[in-house]
Amino acid sequence: MNADEPGLGKIQKVELRKAWSNEASDLTPWLAEHPELLADTLGLGDLEVEETEKSVGDYRADLVLAGIDGAVVVENQLDHTDHDHLGKLLTYGAGEKARTVVWIARRFRDEHRAALDWLNDISEDTDFFGVELELWQIDGSRPAPRLNVVAKPNDWSREAARPRRADELSPTKKTQLRYWAAFRKVLRSGEGPATPTKALPQHWMNVSIGKTGFKLAGVTNSQDSWVRAELYLDGGLKRRPPYRDANAYFDALERDRESIERELEFSLVWEDLSTKGACRVAVYKRGCDPTDESDWPAQHKWLADRLNRLHAVLAPRIKVLEPLEDDAADSTDRDPPSSHTHMG
Repeated sequence: MNADEPGLGKIQKVELRKAWSNEASDLTPWLAEHPELLADTLGLGDLEVEETEKSVGDYRADLVLAGIDGAVVVENQLDHTDHDHLGKLLTYGAGEKARTVVWIARRFRDEHRAALDWLNDISEDTDFFGVELELWQIDGSRPAPRLNVVAKPNDWSREAARPRRADELSPTKKTQLRYWAAFRKVLRSGEGPATPTKALPQHWMNVSIGKTGFKLAGVTNSQDSWVRAELYLDGGLKRRPPYRDANAYFDALERDRESIERELEFSLVWEDLSTKGACRVAVYKRGCDPTDESDWPAQHKWLADRLNRLHAVLAPRIKVLEPLEDDAADSTDRDPPSSHTHMG
């Protein structure tokens, strides 16, 4: 029996750029929408997208994800590997103190595969993966992606004990995991629109607000004793149509500041994070210790209330939000970011 007989299809390879014409505006957002593909291929467990096109110094990491084992940094390209992307990969991994670094490309040159093997040999705290991306279709079907692991840690397998079990986490990570697991129950038990993501051992939990490049989050800081509810405007917005940076959206949203704060019934801190290429709109609760479990119920109640209100008031606006043109944004009079925070 051969592939030309009735009832059988013919498998053929599809050029990557037929699906993704541009790395930054097409491939990176697609990978961010399908973190489970990478998680399943590499055996990383649940992954949560932290940020796309994240600023790392003067450069931008394609994709940064959070896993229970630590940060996962992804650098991708639609062509054969090159030295430029290898350098970026190392820069982003170091900048994010990544536990896992993933390089995705159409094809790996032998010298770059050897470089990843060498990095795995000498590194005790970071795993490096090289992954070739392919597209296949049967007859005229929709193309389907396939990830082939071509470079990996020496002891790696999909069935390996990764991510780490909770009892292998540091005391700080264990506390963070318990904090967000408890908060998740509080947020899910309410009737507000904010929906929690998976609890992870980190100092924040993201909440989707329905538009790429914008996210709500609860954030803790035990050193300075505060918790924060925020809307974060991603620095990677500039890489997506209509190609305006976060400030252009921030300025457009701040034009409605008076109405927004009136609906929320509390003041906000409007922060232009120019060094990160991002912006933040937040409300703080100061004077509380996120490591004090006896105070968690009060912190979680406050955080759930603020995130639900932020979602209810901001989500409809963000859905239709258009960035200000450069000249309009430049002419907008805006007070400099204030260090004062409202307790809400």
